[in-house]
Amino acid sequence: MKLDKALVSLLLTALIVRVPFLFIVPMVEAPDEFAHFWVTKFLSENFTAPNAEQVIAGGPSAVYGSLPPFGYIPHALFSHLVPGVDISFSERIGSILGGLITVFAAYKIGALLFARNHWLQLALPLCVALHPQLVFVNAYCNNDSTACALASLLLLVSVTAIYRGPQLRYAVLGGLLCAFIALSKFSALAVVPVVFFALTAACWIDRMTVAQTLMRLGLTFGVACLFSVPWFARNAAVFGGDWSGTNTMKESWAKTFNRSIESQSLISVLKQKVWWHQLFCSFWAVYGYQKHYLPAVFYIGYLLSIVISIGGVFTQLSQMLQKKTLSLFFIKRPEVGQEELGKDQAAWLSLCLSAMFSCAGLLYAAVQNLGGPQGRYLFPSEIAFMAIILLGLSSPGLKCGKWLVLGFVILNAITLFFSIAMLYSMFGVRLKNY
Repeated sequence: MKLDKALVSLLLTALIVRVPFLFIVPMVEAPDEFAHFWVTKFLSENFTAPNAEQVIAGGPSAVYGSLPPFGYIPHALFSHLVPGVDISFSERIGSILGGLITVFAAYKIGALLFARNHWLQLALPLCVALHPQLVFVNAYCNNDSTACALASLLLLVSVTAIYRGPQLRYAVLGGLLCAFIALSKFSALAVVPVVFFALTAACWIDRMTVAQTLMRLGLTFGVACLFSVPWFARNAAVFGGDWSGTNTMKESWAKTFNRSIESQSLISVLKQKVWWHQLFCSFWAVYGYQKHYLPAVFYIGYLLSIVISIGGVFTQLSQMLQKKTLSLFFIKRPEVGQEELGKDQAAWLSLCLSAMFSCAGLLYAAVQNLGGPQGRYLFPSEIAFMAIILLGLSSPGLKCGKWLVLGFVILNAITLFFSIAMLYSMFGVRLKNY
């Protein structure tokens, strides 16, 4: 097997920029790491998930004990693979692994989406590898990193099925990933519908029959249920009918932190300017418990990049409409010889759906009072967001598209290195207790 030097270089880059955060950020400055750590430590020591009595006995630190624990398995595994090192450090390597898997998926997806543009093929995984807030999340114990990695692989399976045909193995693999996502973190469930859309679109483009299409969709759904339903049945039995564990978690949060668990209206959430400001900034780079902001110039740079990208996307759509190359393949199959165009549009629509569903999931969590405007909740669709931004920046309608893409990559790199310097000046290097 030929060594892919570009992929190896990207993975090494992703690893190198994440390592400093391992040693700099203390547990008290990593969002909810104390709660994630409790679950990881329990799994590492007991090789089983906690029951209701054990969660109650764990007190405030055990608030996540009722949730599915699959997202913590890599962290618990590294606590045994790195002997002689305190678990408060070794567990964090599990998040590093999740970050590397996400970069790998970005590299493979970039090769399919930008097959005719080598620079964009590299720009996508580079942006994922250097995204400051994602790097931060990938460097402390949490289930977000695992969920993001699994969701990224599911997007890879979806895009691959579109370009290479809806083979049965993609349906099975998609089902497994759906199950693992459901058992990791519920915010990543927003990506699950994408694989069903992608398989349907791939079958339609490949002119498969209804029976063949339903077989693949049913296989994905069946495999997902086979591997996930038993856990939820167990949870319902252990936590008094709370099959997802979220009600137990919310009640624990309310008692521990005197926090309201009442739902809000969607309108009240959308009207909060602070909510939107916090969401935007924390998607790019806000550290600690959303209290350590960067200088405004960095956020202005990201805002300008997004505004320009949106303009580029609409420019491309306008040009496609004028040239009549925007086909509604899901209503009318592409004509013979136009299949590749249909695949391109199906793949991009899949990524757009992923981003939209993640935003909808974030709003649902806010309405249900399950979480605030935290950018990491959108990371299951990290690759989708980055790909869409790069697509807009590279629009043929923008004369300096290549330089805009390069500038966006550099913006991520500069922001990341500034963040490392800032956090180092605040916390220094921690070699003992985390």
